[in-house]
Amino acid sequence: MNNLNKSKEVDMLPLSNDYVFKRIFGKGGNEKILKSLLEAILKINIQKIEIKNPEIPKESIEEKLSILDIKAEINENTIIDIELQVGNTTAIERRLVVYNAKLIAGEIKVSEKYQKAKDTIVICIINDNVVKRNAYLSLAMLKYEKTEEIRYVNMGYEKEEEYLTDMVKYYIIELPKFKTKKPKVADLLEKWLYVIGGDQKMMEECKKENEEIKEAVEQLKQMSADEYERELYEIRERSRLTYNTEMYEARRKGLEEGEERSKKEIAKKMKEKGTDIKFIQEVTGLTEEEINAL
Repeated sequence: MNNLNKSKEVDMLPLSNDYVFKRIFGKGGNEKILKSLLEAILKINIQKIEIKNPEIPKESIEEKLSILDIKAEINENTIIDIELQVGNTTAIERRLVVYNAKLIAGEIKVSEKYQKAKDTIVICIINDNVVKRNAYLSLAMLKYEKTEEIRYVNMGYEKEEEYLTDMVKYYIIELPKFKTKKPKVADLLEKWLYVIGGDQKMMEECKKENEEIKEAVEQLKQMSADEYERELYEIRERSRLTYNTEMYEARRKGLEEGEERSKKEIAKKMKEKGTDIKFIQEVTGLTEEEINAL
């Protein structure tokens, strides 16, 4: 009987894959699961939550550059964009600013007043270390710089305002930092990060203490046993790997072409100064024919 059960076991799909992440946290009907995660990150009580983009178009799974994010509105006054970034994290800070700008632009119609603008939050869970901070969760806001002495005017403020507004926030969670710390489970966020990070042992422990985590893990197991879901996951993984390979090859080719141009430029200058051809060959590695053609 035990052998039969073991034969039916399947490898769990990783929640650190953006398709799997969206299927569990962004699916219609899973609002309670998403609510639990957001409350853990934002440290607030969420009374109402609505997932704005629960569907996943088939073509977006196959597109290398598509973003499988989750958009949600909480408490009728805050729009949230949640993204699991598993690939390229180049210029991630600038990209987060663009994501937030799109959230703001999408909420204000031309005829509406600015006072109607809702708060916006971008949450990015990254499988990389990108922020030079000693924390696995970083919150960024629009902050004033320190008042310069030459610009100082005594207006009687005992304490100056530090932030332009708290309407715009960025949360960056770096999974490798969390795994490096290996914290004891101190709060709900750490439980969720163990689950998202794929720690099987901790996943089983954490689900005993939280109903939403238990539901998420059970759905993940069902999803992992579904052949169609595994196929979609594998399509997404292949698409991501293809993109990474193409980017690597493009960078490698660019470096090689740049190196070749550099060699020829050096050889040309040496040739113009009357340097011996054989010496130019030794320095640059170019053939005599290549040097003569310059």
